[in-house]
Amino acid sequence: MWSFINSVPQGSLDYWYRWLTYLTIGLPVLGGLCGLAAFMVSSRISDLQAVALKQAQNTAVEAREFATPRRLSSEQIAKMSVVARRLCSNIKQVPVTSANSNQEAQTYALDFVKIFKDAGCASDLQLPIPGLTADVQGVRVGVRNLADIPAEVGAIDKIFFAGGIWYQVNPLNPDVFPNVQKSEQTGT
Repeated sequence: MWSFINSVPQGSLDYWYRWLTYLTIGLPVLGGLCGLAAFMVSSRISDLQAVALKQAQNTAVEAREFATPRRLSSEQIAKMSVVARRLCSNIKQVPVTSANSNQEAQTYALDFVKIFKDAGCASDLQLPIPGLTADVQGVRVGVRNLADIPAEVGAIDKIFFAGGIWYQVNPLNPDVFPNVQKSEQTGT
């Protein structure tokens, strides 16, 4: 090897010396930059995996919530029943409905019917309801005219409030409870 180096002219040796020096300094710097880039990519992958895991956990929680049938707890029933016994004399009728093909919603609706009936209100689960569309979800108090909300809605509000039930007041489609004109309706 020394004989090869001895045979190289002086100008070429300077050229090779500079390049080898640059490589000696440059390769570790390049290696360091590559290592830094690998660390940054690895950190980003970890961050994305953590976000994906959190999203998967949230999706699982939401799926469990949706899979868990809605039912009123015994505590909610007790609280709502106390208020309903006090107020049912002020409520003419509380027909309740739910989606015809949704057993879970019907069972939940029957929880409300039982509270109203046990308190002395005229209430029943009425199926099928042609005007009840699939976009109606949650607990709703239906009224014929939003500009003239009957006083019974205030009594129903107090009963629902006692049980911590969130609901909305909505205008009824004319096909929903066609035989009930002036009384209140609830749907789940």
